[in-house]
Amino acid sequence: MSNFDNQIQDNSIELDIPINRQILSFLQLGIEQFNQLLDNIPLIRNDTFFEEEENQFFFPLTRASIGRDRQSPREKPQNIQKYLQKRTILFQNNHFDPRLPHIKITQFRNTNINHQYFINEFGLVDSQKNTNSVDILIGRLYRQNQDIVPNDIILPEDRVISRIHCKIICNDYFRKNQLLDPLYLRVLKLINLPAQIKYRISQFLEKPKIVQIQDLGSICGTYLRVFRQEPSLLQQGHKFSIGSDTFFNIVFNHRLDLKLKQIDEEWYSIIKYLSTLKHPQNHEIHFSEQLNQTSIFEPIESIKSLSIQDLYQKLREYQIPILIVKFLGQGVDINRAINLFVGKIQMDTNDYFVGRGAENNIKINSNTISRKQCRIKYSQKFSAWIINDGFQDRDSANGTWISLQTAEESDQKIESKQIELHHNDEIKISDFILKLDFIKGTKSGIGHIINNFLHD
Repeated sequence: MSNFDNQIQDNSIELDIPINRQILSFLQLGIEQFNQLLDNIPLIRNDTFFEEEENQFFFPLTRASIGRDRQSPREKPQNIQKYLQKRTILFQNNHFDPRLPHIKITQFRNTNINHQYFINEFGLVDSQKNTNSVDILIGRLYRQNQDIVPNDIILPEDRVISRIHCKIICNDYFRKNQLLDPLYLRVLKLINLPAQIKYRISQFLEKPKIVQIQDLGSICGTYLRVFRQEPSLLQQGHKFSIGSDTFFNIVFNHRLDLKLKQIDEEWYSIIKYLSTLKHPQNHEIHFSEQLNQTSIFEPIESIKSLSIQDLYQKLREYQIPILIVKFLGQGVDINRAINLFVGKIQMDTNDYFVGRGAENNIKINSNTISRKQCRIKYSQKFSAWIINDGFQDRDSANGTWISLQTAEESDQKIESKQIELHHNDEIKISDFILKLDFIKGTKSGIGHIINNFLHD
């Protein structure tokens, strides 16, 4: 979400041991002799060296070896026992070095900074957690067992915050060993190039060191901020929060596909019929300028016998993009809750606006909603429906937030998928906001110096 994400990061955490002339002399003798020296030096956690020796160029980490399987099946949400297993060996992580790579989390409530947290390779600094989970758990105080402290970040008492609400998965972010796709690894072994060049190539092929977040089936949900200048792509099932208690769900999402049918009388009949249904099935229709002048035929009889889902399925047969959004909560006109947006063919639509002002396409009558809360349109660049917060030059007051859970997951109170986080992302839990900063760090030691010497 920023230029930070495009930078090539060196997250190596090194020892502050100055390199001496003896080591430099070994380097001058060549890599093989230097490896003999390394064999006699105990490796510090996550130190990485490489060599070329027959079929051994890299020592790739498996997913299991870094303790995080990003592709593993979802854990059963009802079983929180896995987060309550008490540690048999206590571990103190109370030393924070700001020169090393770390993640800073700033907690806000009502624009006031309540607390700052720091995460290093060993977990949350000064965490009181005494359970085995390697992930950073967030929730309110766990009172069922006074001897168990499962959360790293304990938010103030709020009944809509779950006891174990969500988790930040960052163990992979701090790894320093390479993690390569097995296919890339086999190809690199077959290429007849010096080890240094292979290593350079491997840096571009390495799996990214990412941070993720997952809602754990919480009561009120976990949300990420939608930014004004960075669009979020909409998908069916997405759930959004605006204002103090207003929500909307994406119930139908159809992209442009020129291989499908052109609009015809049946298409217009479906649109007309959806607009004439009674509450709660009535659809407010929002046309792009291209179609606004086109007369809509009366619905044909065969259309009237179809269910809503059948009508939606028929709309998927046409090339024109359509988005259907259902609003609910504070300030929503229940007679205009379901809104159908029609896109253009091979053109961006104009922005469809949601906000408190009467000039918006969707008017929400709530003081916690901005005059221009957010805007939706079909984008040819992304080949998708997108959403941005606020107006072109102004953010909304209370933000536009996308739920980690889909609408279905939220209804069933089950865990969300793991969602990647970026530098400057903001997380919303109830009325608490957690802002994340990924800090590259400046500290380097012997491993960094040796690496630079070998490749310069």
